[in-house]
Amino acid sequence: MKDARDITFAGIADSQEAVRHLLRVRFAECLEKEHALGSGDDEAIHAFRLACKRLRYALERSPADGTDFKPVAKVLANMTEELGAAHDCAVLAKRALDCDAALVARRALQDRGRYVRRASRMWHDAFESGGAFETLASFTGFRWSPQ
Repeated sequence: MKDARDITFAGIADSQEAVRHLLRVRFAECLEKEHALGSGDDEAIHAFRLACKRLRYALERSPADGTDFKPVAKVLANMTEELGAAHDCAVLAKRALDCDAALVARRALQDRGRYVRRASRMWHDAFESGGAFETLASFTGFRWSPQ
């Protein structure tokens, strides 16, 4: 599993700009990996989950000049919980196949798909007009184009 990207703060003297830079990088990492939601690739989905967790942790620990990131953190927490359950199901399915338990594997994969679909819905809903990510996009300087 790839570790988190090192973030440099060269040339950034202001604490608010440092927070903005940190959140911009972590949000960009999530955006780079979002394709995993439709890929069926368990490793890519897991990497996306970890990127979302890093963004959530940065949001929860970074004072952002009065900006309320609680809705964003809540969406990310719910998503990563769903994706964690999906990962557990994928692991169970592999182990079940190793034990010739095809019915268990099939059920685990069905559940995995359900968890990934729910997480994907949460992710996409957060980009809707008035969605949770609107505040984050504005704060970090990403151009906001609601779906």
